[in-house]
Amino acid sequence: MFRNQILQMTEENESEMASRLANITFFVNFALLLAKVIASALSGSISIISSMVDSLVDLTSGFVISVSSKLIKERDPYLYPRGRAQLEPISLILISVIMGLTSIQLIIQSAYRIHEAFLYDFYGKGEEPTLDMGWPTVLIMISTICIKFGLFLICQKNTSDSSIAVLAMDHRNDCISNSIALVCAWLANKFYYYLDPIGAIFVSFYILHTWVQTGKEHILQLSGKSADPEFINRIIKVCIDHDERIEKLDTVYVYHYGTKFLVEVHIVLNEEMPLRIAHDISEDLQINIESLPDVERAFVHIDYEFEHKPQDEHIVS
Repeated sequence: MFRNQILQMTEENESEMASRLANITFFVNFALLLAKVIASALSGSISIISSMVDSLVDLTSGFVISVSSKLIKERDPYLYPRGRAQLEPISLILISVIMGLTSIQLIIQSAYRIHEAFLYDFYGKGEEPTLDMGWPTVLIMISTICIKFGLFLICQKNTSDSSIAVLAMDHRNDCISNSIALVCAWLANKFYYYLDPIGAIFVSFYILHTWVQTGKEHILQLSGKSADPEFINRIIKVCIDHDERIEKLDTVYVYHYGTKFLVEVHIVLNEEMPLRIAHDISEDLQINIESLPDVERAFVHIDYEFEHKPQDEHIVS
């Protein structure tokens, strides 16, 4: 019981840390967004604009994660008996969709810039594409990269919480995308204009790929995907080592319930065992399983034989 309380306090601390880092990220992204609006207006670079749009989406994602973390902490045993842990993957899927659509729009806009430059270079149509990568723009972008790298290092130390892990990934992506945007815009200004929209396309594809993978992962979690065999074996070992009066393990199900796992275990006890003892064994096992940091809830079912089929116990629609 004491171990369970310690783990519960650890989870609450992680949730608090996630909320605090989400709030810090929100205010930092707001300041960086204002700075990048100025840099985009001064430079006219599509790479810098893509970086600005990325900051705008980061601002939205930080707000969504902050709100979801707050809602998860506010538990209502009547409206949400099992809590609202699934809000976390839902919010992350929402962010993935927003980031994906934004990246596609930037790719389209960059291709249009290339088309306009091509028409001017080969047919003399339209206006000459120009960039202005002055020192204010360069300074803003370098400052952004340094700030994002610092936030990445802070979040990387607390990646046991999935929300913080996503923030760390986002800060890492921002470091890479802002670096590419700065280099491509500067080279385009000095040597070859096409490098600017090409850099924007590269950054957009990188962001799109990253967030598609994130969205796919959390969709699988909401779908109730089974845990890895290694974690299932860990649950089995906990059950086997729990009490020598457990004769057999009939069924063990471990599957995602949001970002964590829901565990169903069927144990076989002696049919002559008193109800009080059987209840204490199963309840202690339940508490033991739920003390694992990746387990959201555990259900321990008691049986006296193991020859029936597990699927016969439930009506599956």
